[in-house]
Amino acid sequence: MGREHTLREHGHFWDAVTADAAPLGEARALIGSLLALDEIAGRDVLDAGCGAGDYAAAFAELGARRVAGIDLSAGSLSRARHKAPGLHLAAASLGALPFPAAHFHVIWTWGVLHYAPDARAALRELVRALRPGGVLVVHTLRAGFWASFERAAARLLSRTPRPVQAVLLGGGVRVLSLAVRLAGKRTQSASTTKTLRQKVHERFFVPGPVAA
Repeated sequence: MGREHTLREHGHFWDAVTADAAPLGEARALIGSLLALDEIAGRDVLDAGCGAGDYAAAFAELGARRVAGIDLSAGSLSRARHKAPGLHLAAASLGALPFPAAHFHVIWTWGVLHYAPDARAALRELVRALRPGGVLVVHTLRAGFWASFERAAARLLSRTPRPVQAVLLGGGVRVLSLAVRLAGKRTQSASTTKTLRQKVHERFFVPGPVAA
């Protein structure tokens, strides 16, 4: 399978998964909990793996001078273009950022790096695009049994036919919802508005790694 085909496969997958899962208020609150306003205002920011553009739009609202976003999903980028005027969006992967070296004051990549086929190479590319003294914010899955289990399940489930995936996804959501209720916990974290279905879909059905 060629790299371009695999990139398109990932893009189509995230087209289906993407939703407005992080309203701007949530995005602003999360960014504000990690970065000071003077680290954003008047600065150039990259949202690497921007999805539907909520974090990118939040950076623009917080006073960033220029906000760029990259993502593999054309559907996600289309949604992002409506979130804030002036966003600079491009279809690209973490491993091949279309920007010169030392270009951004702040680079934000939230929940994306663990999908890269070579996380170290992707991280080197992010650092390459960061200005000296800049800020790189990375959120990724914790290494360990659960992350390994998710990746193994995704490699298997992503190869099943779409109708079968729909059945498995529905069943998995029902089982996890029941397990969470029995554990006495909410089915939705207070820190995110992603539905349980979205979480199961993006964790357990994502296609295999993109070729380097």
